[in-house]
Amino acid sequence: MNLNEHTKKYIALNKWFNSPQGLWVGKAFADEIICFNSQLRGERLLQLGHCGQNPWLNSLHYRRNFIVSPCNNQPRTTVATLFNQLPFERDSFDCIIAPLTFEAYSFDKNPIDELDRVLKPMGHIIFWGINPFSFWGLALKLGCLSVFRDIKTKSTSFFSVKHALLSRGYRQCALSTFYYIPPINQEKMLNRLEFLNEMGKMLWLYPAGFYCLVVQKHEIITPSLTLKTIEENYLVCADSPVS
Repeated sequence: MNLNEHTKKYIALNKWFNSPQGLWVGKAFADEIICFNSQLRGERLLQLGHCGQNPWLNSLHYRRNFIVSPCNNQPRTTVATLFNQLPFERDSFDCIIAPLTFEAYSFDKNPIDELDRVLKPMGHIIFWGINPFSFWGLALKLGCLSVFRDIKTKSTSFFSVKHALLSRGYRQCALSTFYYIPPINQEKMLNRLEFLNEMGKMLWLYPAGFYCLVVQKHEIITPSLTLKTIEENYLVCADSPVS
């Protein structure tokens, strides 16, 4: 994906999060992450893309929040960059939020390897995505959603995202599906259909529109050289004759 197309997508995504439909979905994202925020805390957080009011950031316990975007004219944007070329050092962040990242990228060109590079060991990544088996996934496939304006895209199932992360040594911390209101954009209809979210938690009517996947980065810990030196010194002393 070239920079121009990438920029268009994220300008459209930010506008969509400020629409009535996007505001409701953004609130649902914020409500969903509250269930996990007790384990999400640290020094530095990185978010991919500016998403309207970013309501979920207020509930997370990180001292510094960084928002990267290919658009350099959006408020609160720390730096303008492509997500597979992040200008940060290895192990820079305690948490990364990736809202609809797999919808913005094709699955074979996603920035997972770059996210893995800048995430600290034991850090978390939060993925929000559109369930391809839901009404939202169908609407996105048919081009009926204005999430990325008129640029064609498709959603990726959480099974595929989870497999890609687990194969890189990550561990799943949480996985949930939520938001049962169909992809409509009229404020009055959104208010009238709010009860569907509560019904969906109790009675499975049809697949939820979105998923939230939280994973943690694990790395193999090797014995330190200090411990090895202490062990060697102990063996030398043990072999020495007692004076």
